[in-house]
Amino acid sequence: MLIQHRHRPGVFDPGHCHTCAQQADLLDHYHRVQREEDTLRATQRWASQAHRTATLALWASGTGLLLAAIALLTG
Repeated sequence: MLIQHRHRPGVFDPGHCHTCAQQADLLDHYHRVQREEDTLRATQRWASQAHRTATLALWASGTGLLLAAIALLTG
């Protein structure tokens, strides 16, 4: 029988509740879901960092183009 904690009777989420997963013999599923969530968070952090780096590179290249145009115009 499942323990009662923050769940409606007969409802549990083995992907987020370690105790419920253990009692329902779904601990391997619990660990797999936790690994997938960790991977998702790591991927989101990587994508955010890539976005910041790409934005910085675009600003730097724009500045370089502007300086090159000014240098051509001033002789």
